[in-house]
Amino acid sequence: MMHCFHALNIQIPLLSLAFINFKLAYMKRSSIARPVISFLLVCTILCSCKKDTEVTNDTATTKFKWITTGTWKQKDLVLAYPIDFAGSSLPVGFSLYNITGYLPVSGPLIDCTKDNTYSFNSDSSYAINGCTDLMLAGAGSAGKWRLEIHNAVLRLTAADNTSNPYWTNKLTETEWSLGMTLYIAEADASLPVNLILEKQ
Repeated sequence: MMHCFHALNIQIPLLSLAFINFKLAYMKRSSIARPVISFLLVCTILCSCKKDTEVTNDTATTKFKWITTGTWKQKDLVLAYPIDFAGSSLPVGFSLYNITGYLPVSGPLIDCTKDNTYSFNSDSSYAINGCTDLMLAGAGSAGKWRLEIHNAVLRLTAADNTSNPYWTNKLTETEWSLGMTLYIAEADASLPVNLILEKQ
């Protein structure tokens, strides 16, 4: 029993020394590894931020190119919200051109916009050919344009400094959907609509 106990006493200090040596070696490696890991982490974060910035800038450049290349023609004017009309429920996406015959005051003004064309130039100027009395009221036939709020809002500022924002629902190289309100005299209310433009 004494012999086993004596052997155990010898082994304990040896194990302790081995643990201390291992701990010292680990601490030396840690003191080198920590700055290296920190450096690599900072590099990773910086690279990620740079990539995000490049993607954002690339998206803005792409949208700008789509908007300023060619001329946009009015394709449709549709409901952005369902409404009840003459005992029927009209869904989102319903074309207002289908009911202009039932609107003696607003109908002709809506029909007048069918052939509208829009040009947005790279020098931030715009030109509208067609009717804007009911829709895009205040935009006139020319002015300045710019994109705002992460390129999601189109702001038109007319020559008389009247300025209005229009929400972009969807923008591709060939189609652009803009959200706005349209005053319908017959209902004495402003109706949420989407103006659909198509690249010519």
